[in-house]
Amino acid sequence: MRFIKYMNITNDCVHCIVGQIDKAIDHLQLDEKEALEIQKEVEKRSKSFSFEHTPPYVARDVYEYLAQKTNCADPLESIKQASIENALTFVPFIEKKIRQEDDKLFTAIKASVAGNVIDFGAKEQFSLEQEINKVFHTNFAINDYAKLAKQIETKNNILILADNAGENVFDKILIKIITRMYPEKKITYATRGKPIINDITTKEAFQIGIDKFANVVSTGVDTPGLELQRATTTFRHMFEKADVIISKGMGNFECLESQKDKRVFFLFKVKCNVVANAISKNVGDIILKQG
Repeated sequence: MRFIKYMNITNDCVHCIVGQIDKAIDHLQLDEKEALEIQKEVEKRSKSFSFEHTPPYVARDVYEYLAQKTNCADPLESIKQASIENALTFVPFIEKKIRQEDDKLFTAIKASVAGNVIDFGAKEQFSLEQEINKVFHTNFAINDYAKLAKQIETKNNILILADNAGENVFDKILIKIITRMYPEKKITYATRGKPIINDITTKEAFQIGIDKFANVVSTGVDTPGLELQRATTTFRHMFEKADVIISKGMGNFECLESQKDKRVFFLFKVKCNVVANAISKNVGDIILKQG
């Protein structure tokens, strides 16, 4: 398997990553001395970020530093749990909406992309409630749904790449719809290998019962996006054998777009100008794009 970088960091990405750490410090309510020490170190490291790497690859270093300095393996655990709790309140509404629509797969995919607004790392923040209320009336700015639906119908081995905690609630709904429509399909739900920002690990996947409908696995990656060279050998084999891959979120897009892999369908909301410019779309657009 070739490992090709695509969306290498820009100066905007550097400012965004530093800003993420500032937000995390505020959330953790660190004392002034410790907060200042972390901020200075992150600022120092940011000046030597390699522009040969993707944003998720670069972010790994500073989040690992934050975890070490705070002696907290999952600094944003409480945010992840709050996001899951909030997302669960929308399940009855979404399930009712799916029952009312003829194309249940498309409706479930719309719900899944609405969940992608839950993103601590994004500079641009969106309201989940507002997104849920409008997503079913919003067109995809890039819409390869017909191709994805055909692949799901005709292929057997489906791999879903997870993104942010809370979003997993909506991913579960999508997985349930696929299994109802095509009970013979093998579905694998792949998470981060360790806590990073507010991303999903196997813990959050098992927490809401995704394992009842899909095989939950860890990619092994410690980056907020699927850097394949950092994945386990076992997962890389899974990736290679997958017939169709649904890739959630901008981080996975940033890491995988360069593969130009037609098995991959990127499903995300555009939350920064860097990604918007890369696909010639606008911040706020929702995307369903074949690789």
